[in-house]
Amino acid sequence: MLDMTDMQVFAPAKINLSLKILGRRDDGFHEIETLIAPISLCDEIKIDKDDAKEGIEFRCDDPSVPQGEDNLAVRAVRAFFAATKAKPAISIELKKKIPHGAGLGGGSSDAASVLLALNKLFEINLPREALAKMGETIGSDVPFFIFQSAATCRGRGELVTPLKFHEQLSILLLKPAFAVPTEWAYSRWQDSREIPGVSYAVQQFGDQTFINDLERP
Repeated sequence: MLDMTDMQVFAPAKINLSLKILGRRDDGFHEIETLIAPISLCDEIKIDKDDAKEGIEFRCDDPSVPQGEDNLAVRAVRAFFAATKAKPAISIELKKKIPHGAGLGGGSSDAASVLLALNKLFEINLPREALAKMGETIGSDVPFFIFQSAATCRGRGELVTPLKFHEQLSILLLKPAFAVPTEWAYSRWQDSREIPGVSYAVQQFGDQTFINDLERP
């Protein structure tokens, strides 16, 4: 049996190729239907396991990223050890490459990558479906990243249907100097397609139709 004590993983960013907002739910979340794909931009995460110690150490090279229990990667560690009863004895070093507050899913991807890594590092061997269920408690996008594939996501994002996306897309990412919190973006959504002077022409790529409701004013 391989006794691993450290692991380095890459947590990819994502883009929403299509996003339909179907309405606001009673629990405050929005019901959505979205096509998401992972992209090559990644955070780097190093996880060290030390059975001689106990507890969780977390370090990040970006001071603007939430620290401690406010960080989704740390919350993922807590959720994993609570569910598996394994002894928490690890340190995590996070090198941020994905811009914070850009809608690229960096925090959720970090959390999912940590869950996948801990599952291997501690040889728990939970199926992806169980890890995705665990991820639901951390963030709506975490289940998507667990499956490491393009996917259609429904509900508030936690209902994931992986799919094979055969098209190879080249994208140009432009990040403004300010962050756009997800909660704020959804709070500005208007359930209307009839605003005068606004073009609602859809975007086409091959036989795919891309609509992003958050691009509307």
